Amino acid sequence: MGGCFSKPKPVEVKIEVVIPEKERSKEEMSPNGKASPLIYKVNGTARHYHLEEHPIASNPYHNPKDVVEASVCHVKDLENGQMREVDLGCGKALLIKESGEFHAVGHKCPHYGAPLVKGVLSKGRVRCPWHGACFNIATGDIEDFPGLDSLPRFQVKIEKEKVYIRASKQALQTQRRTKMMAKCISLSNYNLSSTNVLIVGAGAAGLVCAETLRQEGFSDRIVMCTMDRHLPYDRPKLSKSMDSHPEQIALRPKEFFCTYDIEVLTEMQVAAVDIKNKVAVFKDGFKMEYNKLLIATGNMPKTLSCKGKEVENVFNIRTPEDANRVVKLATSKNVVIVGASFLGMEVAAYLAERAHSVSLVELEEVPFKKFFGERVGRAVMKMFESNRVKFYMQTEVSELREQEGKLKEVVLKSGKVLRADVCVVGVGAVPATGFLKQSGINIDSKGFIVVNKMMQTNIPGVFAAGDAVTFPLALRNNKKVNVPHWQMAHMHDGTAAPAEQEQR
Repeated sequence: MGGCFSKPKPVEVKIEVVIPEKERSKEEMSPNGKASPLIYKVNGTARHYHLEEHPIASNPYHNPKDVVEASVCHVKDLENGQMREVDLGCGKALLIKESGEFHAVGHKCPHYGAPLVKGVLSKGRVRCPWHGACFNIATGDIEDFPGLDSLPRFQVKIEKEKVYIRASKQALQTQRRTKMMAKCISLSNYNLSSTNVLIVGAGAAGLVCAETLRQEGFSDRIVMCTMDRHLPYDRPKLSKSMDSHPEQIALRPKEFFCTYDIEVLTEMQVAAVDIKNKVAVFKDGFKMEYNKLLIATGNMPKTLSCKGKEVENVFNIRTPEDANRVVKLATSKNVVIVGASFLGMEVAAYLAERAHSVSLVELEEVPFKKFFGERVGRAVMKMFESNRVKFYMQTEVSELREQEGKLKEVVLKSGKVLRADVCVVGVGAVPATGFLKQSGINIDSKGFIVVNKMMQTNIPGVFAAGDAVTFPLALRNNKKVNVPHWQMAHMHDGTAAPAEQEQR
């Protein structure tokens, strides 16, 4: 069985729970003021865990050598509603003034490193200018996705009308803060083939669910499984930075999963789900019992249906290996991209300076017409053409021709024949839910899993999130919609994880 961790042995052990400070006050004290145990159910049996004593330090800077303090401006230099990047000598911070108060946090968005000073400040929150992640300026906590980490928060004081910031040097360098999480010292009352929470899929949705559960104090076993050979990674980067190695685009390092006891089984594909007995059956025959199930399998790319579709060097960009292989084969060669989707256009942009030629085939009149309109689409098209990308619009591929088993030409329905050493297909995707057809879980006519506003399916204890679901959207009078977007995948499991906790 593929996996990132050794097989656990069923032993009785103590569970340690590390709770965020804001939750400790609620969880640690009972009405009589005494320490209160956490009560969880495992396989229907109530179990009690007492929190260890973790005194909350008044001084967050434990290492004096790691601390820097500097005067950064005069109190009158900033008006209410203004932000400024300030340099503390060993790193920068974002200084914010709102409602007469100063706040200092990290100056870069932890998602892709965007300068937050160029973002939007409103009602105690700053929003990233690139992808819209939102952070609380008082705590630094992430409150809207995409992204996994929060901002570090720094101390601010006013002396003689000067603003001083006291900060950790390490935090100034990393510009990110991971929220406190619970963790299991070891497993209890479980064997290899059972878990409390099973997450099928290891993309953004699945990982956010696992992390949110740990942040909420969940201390039982969590297992994620994925068809991939890698730990969760930033899949959108495959078409933006195609020569990246898996470690470079990993959402979390291996050490993170070990620290917080989030088990990841790689190269493990679920073939069926038995909802009556709460068992997931894997392709290799292995079975795993679960108490709660989250399905976050995302989409699978569509393939071409034309003659010659099986020839070598025709790719869907699904894994880092796919992207790396395309870059290697495309260098100084002829590339044909089928589909002016976001993926297709990003691949074209990346290969334009590397390939000998880049041709893009699209059924529509202009790229992105359905999303941004014809005017914007034509402007984008013109920009790409100025960078040596050739468009063949309002046509399709009718045949892929080979020579000695490898791609040689792409024949269009218009009759045009394009030289091609590599072909990248980006013509959309379908939900990866085929394994659920006989499960009893409600699937709509297009293959999407139907969920409610808490991301729960029609089966109690079974949740779904991400690209593979339709959910009620309040902005459209709760009409069921599918939004295949990285940010939405994060948001779904920020909702599903607390719902799973409530049903324990």
